[in-house]
Amino acid sequence: MSKIYSVALKSIILPFGDKLMKTSISSYQKKIKELNKYSSEDINTWQCSRLMELLSEAYNNTDYYRRIIDENDIDYSSINDLAILDLFPVLTKQDIRANFDQLTNKNIHQIPHKKGSTGGSTGDPLVYLQDHNSWSFASANMIVNWERVGYNYGDKYLAVGSTSLFVNKKKSFVHNLYYSLKNKIGVNGVNMSDEVCYNYLQIVNNKKVKFIYGYASSIYRLAQFALKTGIKVNVKAVMPTSEVLSTLFKNTIKQAFECDIINTYGANDGGITAFAVNEDFFNVGYNTIVRYSNENGPQRKIFLTDLFNFAMPLINYEIGDQVITVEGLGCKKNYNGQVFRAILGRTSDLIELENGSVLTGPGFTILFKDIPVDYFHIEKTGVNSITIKIKPLDSYNETHEKLILSTLMKQMGEGAFVNIVQTNEVLYSASGKRKYFS
Repeated sequence: MSKIYSVALKSIILPFGDKLMKTSISSYQKKIKELNKYSSEDINTWQCSRLMELLSEAYNNTDYYRRIIDENDIDYSSINDLAILDLFPVLTKQDIRANFDQLTNKNIHQIPHKKGSTGGSTGDPLVYLQDHNSWSFASANMIVNWERVGYNYGDKYLAVGSTSLFVNKKKSFVHNLYYSLKNKIGVNGVNMSDEVCYNYLQIVNNKKVKFIYGYASSIYRLAQFALKTGIKVNVKAVMPTSEVLSTLFKNTIKQAFECDIINTYGANDGGITAFAVNEDFFNVGYNTIVRYSNENGPQRKIFLTDLFNFAMPLINYEIGDQVITVEGLGCKKNYNGQVFRAILGRTSDLIELENGSVLTGPGFTILFKDIPVDYFHIEKTGVNSITIKIKPLDSYNETHEKLILSTLMKQMGEGAFVNIVQTNEVLYSASGKRKYFS
């Protein structure tokens, strides 16, 4: 991709798109690069100012936080310190479900926003509202961090995710135009059979793709196949996301592609993006404040406050993930914001079927996030067969069951069988997260 095209995209097309879509990616890219030059103390001051604005908005325009602040006698206007968050109770997913309208900004129709639902990586999907400013900051932070490994906005990249997962789901013209301009090549990362892996590597070579982004387990399978077949690709970097990048995954990708790795963590409901470039320390985006639970030792639950989500303020939000914390400024490695060492949970096994299909985990969470189930668990139970255990909500019906079956049969291939069983049992991993794939 020429530098001229990249500059034109960033300086002309992207700002125009921001105006059209009521987003702010272009301006936040500039802001993040400015913030990167701040001292840690200046970052703290900036975040405190943003937090005071968020708390004022939450108090004045949401019933939930007016009640919380009044009941706990929190004088947010006089305490200009991030430690004020310690005065707020933890917000759980159950709290959000039970108080959705009370958490929604009373001026919501004047705030550009989108309705989102979590991918259900804990088997516990959630509907929420995200301010366009929050989404824009996260998108800008991704671009800025990708640039650290030579990416220029508009460079071709292969996105191995949930593309074409659903049988009849269509993308809008604006959506397709946006991804076309930024040269995203979206492919399905759910079934990573040998044939699929071969085709994707051919795309990388034939289209001279230099960057691969997507599910960690899908990229691992791609790397595994490249090593097995001796197929060489010339990529600059890979950006695994949605799952823990295990040592096995990381070493296999390094061996196959001999490139930089940007380990990526993100959750739109918490407004958080965090990136680790060729190291084990994640730099957290400046727009999100991370607080930790009080357990002894470095393994902690995280509570998130997105400073930019005025549409639905979520303060001290318990997202359900755990991290390994770090101590001391020396661990920041020249980053002036918050850092943590590693993420726990979100791991994924691979299910290999006898017909050659190889299924990865995250795509299933995309399927179930819009289906009314409280919990799901997927397991291989026989030759070319899997069993899905679901804990349905009251609105679950035959239409949802047909969608599950048609979507999975498309991914599993010939001779496959899916059995759906309803259950009240919930399985947990050793780290305490709901287990959805085995």
